[in-house]
Amino acid sequence: MTTPARPQVSTHASASPLPFTADHFPADQTQPRRKWWIAPLTGTLAALPVQLIAAFLLLVSPMALDSCNAANPCGRTEAALGAALVLLLLALLSLGVPWYLAKRKSRGVGIGVSVIPLGLTLASIGTLLLGIGFG
Repeated sequence: MTTPARPQVSTHASASPLPFTADHFPADQTQPRRKWWIAPLTGTLAALPVQLIAAFLLLVSPMALDSCNAANPCGRTEAALGAALVLLLLALLSLGVPWYLAKRKSRGVGIGVSVIPLGLTLASIGTLLLGIGFG
């Protein structure tokens, strides 16, 4: 009676090629969708006029500090001007975010992210008006 032969197991690394080499990576599954540009374009067209209004208000608002002196400090107004400037700069910088994310992600992400610049601009205007004393 013969015993079945055991398969020989090699203890050193095999020289077989890997299943994914540099030439054989799977294709990128995130293809841009058709009409992906509608949501960011709408968001940009809605945000730009409001940003111009916010920039005008920010440029005119230092006149609210004319009455400030040592007896009547205007710390709240100065802080509001600084915060409004930072929010407006963030809004301007965030105009590019919807374009990138709308092309790469789903439709809901594109629409949701497209309102970020408009929201930051409106927050800038609100902060400015509250700081000056219109609120």
